[in-house]
Amino acid sequence: MAETLRELKTRIRSAQKTQQITRTMQMVAASRLKKSEMIFRQSKPYNERMELILSHLMESSQGVSHPFFESREVKTIGLVLVTSDRGLCGGYNAAAIAKAEAFLRTPRTQAVQLILIGKKGYDYFKKRDIPILLKFLDLGGRPDYPKISDITDQLIEAYLSGVLDEVNVIYTQFVSALSNKPVFKKFLNLQQKKEGLQSDFILEPDAEAIIDQFLSRQITSRMYSALLESFTAENSSRMVAMKSATDSAEEMIEHLSLKGNKARQAAITNEILEIVTAGEAIKG
Repeated sequence: MAETLRELKTRIRSAQKTQQITRTMQMVAASRLKKSEMIFRQSKPYNERMELILSHLMESSQGVSHPFFESREVKTIGLVLVTSDRGLCGGYNAAAIAKAEAFLRTPRTQAVQLILIGKKGYDYFKKRDIPILLKFLDLGGRPDYPKISDITDQLIEAYLSGVLDEVNVIYTQFVSALSNKPVFKKFLNLQQKKEGLQSDFILEPDAEAIIDQFLSRQITSRMYSALLESFTAENSSRMVAMKSATDSAEEMIEHLSLKGNKARQAAITNEILEIVTAGEAIKG
């Protein structure tokens, strides 16, 4: 049944209100993206240098015994999955969850326990028969260093106590404002270089003391970098999704306006026909 002119006007107003909301959300996401990308770009050289220092320490510490370097039989794997706390960010969460599902479907003898960062991942996996060791649902897409440090401390404690023998992380890598992709990276344990690759660095006071002080900071830095990049990608995905929704609303408004104009013209034509018909009837 054809829509009346009043119904079309109501639908146009609804589409306009939706467009106002999505455009506002797009602007907010763009502002947050600019801020988070700036922080991410500024912190990247620091994180790269920390990785370089770790590499040098591992080369210079052959024979040093440390729990993070010990080779152990892997019986339980911890999988850290980073998703968002809020929706309306396109395929950001779906892509990360799909990568986690692919990992979980891979046949293996080890048990897998989930560490979920973000409400969307938790809402998805809490309904499935997969053990959830830890969950962190209050970051809100903000790189809060004390909270991230607490997450890292709990992961380290689980690893050192033997609850987990290996920790991997799935997060979303920020490529550009229009592109990002989920990635899988090993988090713990750390593998030393093979013998014969030892460098000429002199460590003072000694390798054990330096490694003990440095590793906890390095692991926290690694987690902070992954979450910061993931939050930047989240803002990017939300900005793109809201732009797409705004454009779709604009197309709908144009389509409904065209239908409204046609309905208005049809109504005017019918009125003219009725007037002409009535005039002819009077004459006749």
